[in-house]
Amino acid sequence: MILGNVVRRTFGISRPLTPGKSVKGARWAVGVTTAVTSVGIYLKWRQSEARELSTEYFTPYRISFKQDIDRSHFLMELTPVIEQEQNLWAKMGCEKLWSVQIKQPDVMVVRNYTPLPLQMDRESQSLKILQDGEHAGGKLLFYIKQYEQGEVARWLHRLPENHIVELRGPFIDYEFPHYESEMKRDRSFTNRDKEEKFIFQPFDIAMFTAGTGIVTALQLLLTENPFRGTIDLFYSCHSYDELGPLGTILRALERSNRVRLHVMESQNQPSRAENLKIISKAILPPSPYSGQIPYQGKKRSTLEPVLSLVCGPEGYVAAIAGPKHEPAQGPVLGLLEKKQWTNDNVYKLS
Repeated sequence: MILGNVVRRTFGISRPLTPGKSVKGARWAVGVTTAVTSVGIYLKWRQSEARELSTEYFTPYRISFKQDIDRSHFLMELTPVIEQEQNLWAKMGCEKLWSVQIKQPDVMVVRNYTPLPLQMDRESQSLKILQDGEHAGGKLLFYIKQYEQGEVARWLHRLPENHIVELRGPFIDYEFPHYESEMKRDRSFTNRDKEEKFIFQPFDIAMFTAGTGIVTALQLLLTENPFRGTIDLFYSCHSYDELGPLGTILRALERSNRVRLHVMESQNQPSRAENLKIISKAILPPSPYSGQIPYQGKKRSTLEPVLSLVCGPEGYVAAIAGPKHEPAQGPVLGLLEKKQWTNDNVYKLS
């Protein structure tokens, strides 16, 4: 069976209003007063609840920062109009890959985007990784590419700072097994000398990403309580420079041994067939998932991926793992099939 689960969860809470009993005379008057008070409390609760991001309704966010990386790629920071109370990064951790939907009101379409736990430091004009316990009032940062047919992305790129857009979510795209009582991993990955200890032995995964699909890996690596194993990360792009400041963060993660990074730049190797050949040679065969076994210390340098996640344009996904047939996964084909990966240990993200 596949390691994790794919679910759609609504984190908004729905509480039914319980009507009071009405009686005759003075008791009836008391009942009406109680009912009116209850309705007032309920409406106040609903107004407060509606401030929080939910899958049930759209929440207004302001474009607080936007920066072009090149002609096609840009970073965008969204700040909620009303500060968020819940810390989604702490709530999701590394067990859930999640996205939000942004609405394009002119044509009434929505598009899913994967946020990152980063915010722009105005003084240094650099990206800051949120620390444990921080959620910056609910700010979300996005790495977006303008595709020719990408109506929502092109619309977002045209919008000025301080423009209001509407979001709903979070939508769970993939969920890993829950390790009860497991110790949290430190986000400070720059401290490479610090010895890490866990209750259970971490497992490794492989991730195959192209273009902005890299954000799925970055979310796992940068969230509060980040992924505890090592990610064998394949990243295909035209040029590494199109990551902008995200590229610096990714290299720091590589130096800390949280990822083993394989970068395929089409500007250096324009032949698609040659790029796929390079990827194929580096793909490791699947290892069995051992479940929650006691921590046995730091593993040897050899990676043992138990799961492969694939995220990118349709053509890329098809070449790596076979085409995805929405809403079904479709059979595992392509490069992963040749290395004995199957539907039991491969998942194609949208």
